[in-house]
Amino acid sequence: MKLLLLVCALTAVSCRNDPDSPATSEAGTRSLPEEPRGVTGTDQRVATLETRRPSEEPVVVSGEADEREDQVLHRDSDNTGSQGRLQRWSLSEEPSVVIGGGDEREGYLLHHVVGAVRLGDGRIVIANLSSLELKYYDAEGRHLFDAGGEGEGPGEFKSFDQLARLPGDSILVLSWHTGLTRFGPDGRYASSSPGALPPRGRCWYTEGQDYLLPDGSILLRYASTAGSTPAGQPCLDPHAGRPPTVIGRYVPDTGDLDTIAVVPGVERTDDPTESMHAFPRHPVVAAAHDRIHVGETGSGTILAMSFSGDTVAALPVPFEPAVVPPDARERQSDGGSLFEGVTSIYPGFYPRYARLVATPGDRVWVMAYPPLKQPAISMELDDPVSSRRLDEGAWWKVVGPDGLPIAELRTPPRFFLLEVGDDYVLGISMDEFLRESVEVYRLVRQ
Repeated sequence: MKLLLLVCALTAVSCRNDPDSPATSEAGTRSLPEEPRGVTGTDQRVATLETRRPSEEPVVVSGEADEREDQVLHRDSDNTGSQGRLQRWSLSEEPSVVIGGGDEREGYLLHHVVGAVRLGDGRIVIANLSSLELKYYDAEGRHLFDAGGEGEGPGEFKSFDQLARLPGDSILVLSWHTGLTRFGPDGRYASSSPGALPPRGRCWYTEGQDYLLPDGSILLRYASTAGSTPAGQPCLDPHAGRPPTVIGRYVPDTGDLDTIAVVPGVERTDDPTESMHAFPRHPVVAAAHDRIHVGETGSGTILAMSFSGDTVAALPVPFEPAVVPPDARERQSDGGSLFEGVTSIYPGFYPRYARLVATPGDRVWVMAYPPLKQPAISMELDDPVSSRRLDEGAWWKVVGPDGLPIAELRTPPRFFLLEVGDDYVLGISMDEFLRESVEVYRLVRQ
């Protein structure tokens, strides 16, 4: 099982509607290219995503963002930034709302939280995977009622994958077993749409976190498999460079898949059963109401793109790669980890960043790659259920739509950020006993 998880974690991939790109799919169709083929790190239709590891001096940016290099904040080697140019935002010392954790009362016990959203009136809705329920709470965190539950009837689920808040405070839930289910502003079941499953090619599978959009479409990432084409040829050519990641927008009602972008997939070795990169670079996506932000954690550029695949802006990444310390490179993985028995290849520098979160005002929060010493896979940093590597908290910089950094702040230890509002942040926290809670902090802008 460990080997299977490791191979899956190291084979991420996705694609863009570009006739010149190495892996394409016609917009509005359900087809994927038979063979992924490798990419060298360049999205030829827009700005370059530079994916080389730094050798000595960190490389800044490439593509359109180079023109703004003189405007970007000077960055220190520890990624804390220069104090003179950035606002120092902060969170309240204590959360204003805590749901779950050590509270074992009925209605408050949480396990495997898939997501949570805050409604316009302050109510909080939590998708709790272990009970397959939507749990509703008031603005102070008091339990109101539960909706859904396990079953095959109207408004019931066999699995949870994503939830999204719709205009008017309705809730839309995605389950690959039952399709899309909508609950009204009062939490009552409203409607269901079975929908079609997303297309799969012989060499492709859906990978990573799905993003459910308010219109009911789904942002997917496709990764390449290590199998063979119908002609018996291997899907992945080990000499063709990084396999691509296909980012597409899928419409369940029609079964259409519109490709948006092609970016380099998860960095992998020739034989991941024998060796792996300790901190593999990987694609990242953040979805907003009218655009997505696409990047690769080793790149100096984040692309803001429309859902039709047009580039809105190329934003400089506000972090330089930090040096991996010698004691990390000398350390061995703990027994029982996914990487036991596999040789870890440590780079000289960490990737620049680990996550993106889209926020109001077309801003994007960029999380610096944490200074880990044990190897990590992408899902340990960017998946709400699997995140386990933020013991020291996370360092963020807020980037405006013009690409300039606006502010910096730190989020608490073991806190996974889900949502940013004008004056609050909402996320999942985990204590030393691995008990989950959903927490709201007040956002202080200075």
